[in-house]
Amino acid sequence: MIIVVISLHHNIGGQHQKYHHDASGNSAAEIELLQALYDLPLPTTRQELIELNDELAGLEPEFILQWAHHTLLAAGNHHLRGQETNGKNSHLLVQVTSFGPTGLVILDHLSKYNLLDTVPVITMDTLHLFKPSYEFFDKVQSHYNSTLHLTITKPVHIDHPPELGGDSVFKGFLSSKAEFHDVYSPTLWKTDPQYYTKVTKIDPLQMKLEEWQTTMWITGRRRSQGGERKELDVLEFESFPSDKRVGSGEDAGGNPFHSSKGRWKLNPLAYWSYDQVWNYIRHNEVPYNMLYDLGFTSIGDEMTTTLPKKSHVGDAIYERSGRFVDLNRTECGLHSHLQKLKALKMQSEEAGEEWTVPELKCEKCIDLNEDTFLETVENHNLPNDSFLLLEFYSPFCGSCQEFAPVLNRLANYEIPNTVVARFDITEQSIPKYNNKDIFVVESTPTLYLVGHFPSFRAELYSGKHEFNAILQWLREKRKTS
Repeated sequence: MIIVVISLHHNIGGQHQKYHHDASGNSAAEIELLQALYDLPLPTTRQELIELNDELAGLEPEFILQWAHHTLLAAGNHHLRGQETNGKNSHLLVQVTSFGPTGLVILDHLSKYNLLDTVPVITMDTLHLFKPSYEFFDKVQSHYNSTLHLTITKPVHIDHPPELGGDSVFKGFLSSKAEFHDVYSPTLWKTDPQYYTKVTKIDPLQMKLEEWQTTMWITGRRRSQGGERKELDVLEFESFPSDKRVGSGEDAGGNPFHSSKGRWKLNPLAYWSYDQVWNYIRHNEVPYNMLYDLGFTSIGDEMTTTLPKKSHVGDAIYERSGRFVDLNRTECGLHSHLQKLKALKMQSEEAGEEWTVPELKCEKCIDLNEDTFLETVENHNLPNDSFLLLEFYSPFCGSCQEFAPVLNRLANYEIPNTVVARFDITEQSIPKYNNKDIFVVESTPTLYLVGHFPSFRAELYSGKHEFNAILQWLREKRKTS
């Protein structure tokens, strides 16, 4: 079937204007392709997922979206609006977007191919967005009129009563920035960015998807955004944490992708470039946030978004280089690589496949583990008066993979009285030093410089992850020691 689909797709190229188009906007040739696509079901094995992604990788987003819509809704004669399962509204296919450029292209495709009325849209209000972002909510709803059914989530209010011994209690949703600051703090985004993301994005979204019993959600992530997204597939399966799995799983059989085990995540523009996205927006007069006209390339919260860094012009990470400023992060907690890793490992184990760890080359680095960490940090295994440049990383992290050649170069450079070591945090906990959490890691890669003269100190590196910048920082620290 895949060979037939690819052949039909090639026959369409360059012939769109020669065919009569139906009410959904498809030509006769495109309808023939879609009919072949509609015969492709959701995968039930890892190999089927690989084969389906090979197919979807060669398709334009309109075909990917129509395939997903048919597979989840039309194929089972589901009528999304008003459908109830166990007394609850069921929205099997949902778009989740912050109304960035890619999300807007997807939204316009859903509208153009008459899918928007049956695919609700979720956006997450952290209560800390730019004023133009809030204004755009009204603009985009006005543009798509009655066909856009938009749900705007709000941060959750989570309490930890002492009498429950640290267990959390959901107390509702927060509706204003002042209320958020009163419940948490005005600086939660900086003091605990992972928890901030959890209460403003992750939990509100997951609660809504659970309420709607969503099977698949559509995202605007693309490979060209770099970092952990550079190997992104069109279709992914995101496993639930073990304590969130639905039912006993007896109905799942040997299917690692059963709905009781997780949700599908669809990235229809995975293979588009930033220029392709904006060419579409301009050609189709798609409305967008006015902040993009001021030079922003990716927009999030007001306090952690700035203009992209000129030093990254031409790099894959340029588009998102203005995000998460002051947090040393290039990836939103919603798509954390550690969460993704656990899901992938779980899928591999369930499928009986071997779990392989990527190798990040660094011949002269000392690889630490939970047993050797403290004795090295305490200077027992190092020459006297030596500094320890310590990296916390995960080999599955895209940013760590990009940084690996830099760390290797630093180790080979043989900086005087400086030893380079690294600690893989993927499945290890960072040991405490003198019963204190000295090494705080909020993202990877994270660098610390450890010294013992005249007394112990561990200093976090907050600059660019570039060879010359780190080397200059190390030289300055040597001078002041």
